[in-house]
Amino acid sequence: MQSHLSTAAPRALAVFIAAWLSACGSPPGPGPTQAQIDQRTLGLHIDTYRAPDGKDLAYVTRQSSTRHPAFIYVHGIESHSGWFDEAARLLNRRGYPVFCLDRRGSGINRENRGFISGHAARKNDLLEDLHLAVRELRSSGKVSQIYLIGLSWGGKYAVAYDVRHPREIDGLVLITPGIKPKVDLKPAEKAAVFTDAIFAPQRQHRIPIQPEMFTTTPRFLSYITNDPLRLHTVSAAFLMQSRSMDKLLDQHGDESRAPALLFLAGHDRIIDNGETRRFFAHRQNLKIIDYPDQTHSIQLDAPERLTRDILAWVETNPR
Repeated sequence: MQSHLSTAAPRALAVFIAAWLSACGSPPGPGPTQAQIDQRTLGLHIDTYRAPDGKDLAYVTRQSSTRHPAFIYVHGIESHSGWFDEAARLLNRRGYPVFCLDRRGSGINRENRGFISGHAARKNDLLEDLHLAVRELRSSGKVSQIYLIGLSWGGKYAVAYDVRHPREIDGLVLITPGIKPKVDLKPAEKAAVFTDAIFAPQRQHRIPIQPEMFTTTPRFLSYITNDPLRLHTVSAAFLMQSRSMDKLLDQHGDESRAPALLFLAGHDRIIDNGETRRFFAHRQNLKIIDYPDQTHSIQLDAPERLTRDILAWVETNPR
């Protein structure tokens, strides 16, 4: 009897732990409808490039008739290129080409193109996706320089790219970058992510950000809350890739050498501004611009000022 009990207890514990961890995640959803994707792309010029796995990734293109420096934009963890539309339009109106990428599993690169919303398998290296986009633009011969704009999580993505692929870009524009966030998953949720990364990498886990953390402007808050392309969850495999970028920056962050312009918002509830400043403390070619009265999404709340500051820096940056 004692032997039977000694084996039953661990089994019961394992079942309990498995049930507990499974409650932290969910299966992938269906993603946005084709009509919602079409609404997002209405009136925009969409191009594609071939990712390392052979799939086509779509992006929004705003071309220019002059050979100005170009901007490649990468978005945050739950947003997409549409959250940067107004700022991109203002940059382009000044003659600068802007290429707004949607990460695989985000924006217009969803189930409609054979991707899973919120997911990036380990074999699909997000940094290599970006590398091919940069190389394709560079090889086109149509631009004089390439500046990478990274917003929120995309800021971490951009810096990690510069570490992995040095001297491929001419500068970084980091808008409230998610290198040192205030928000995080709970310990039990992290345990579930690690478990799912091994056994169910496509399982989805919540993003610990609320709409009001992005902005307090009513019309933008309504837009974010009701955005059908916004991600509410991401997969365990995606979160593990994000964690790998954290480790890359912890170990080699000082190897990011491109000139950088950093924007910080005074009322940011998502990013730890103090830790972010400490991360960049020893960087020589860095300019910091503070927006003390802004929340996280300054590209929505102050696009005119943001784009003026970006262009003033780019136009005085040594070629």
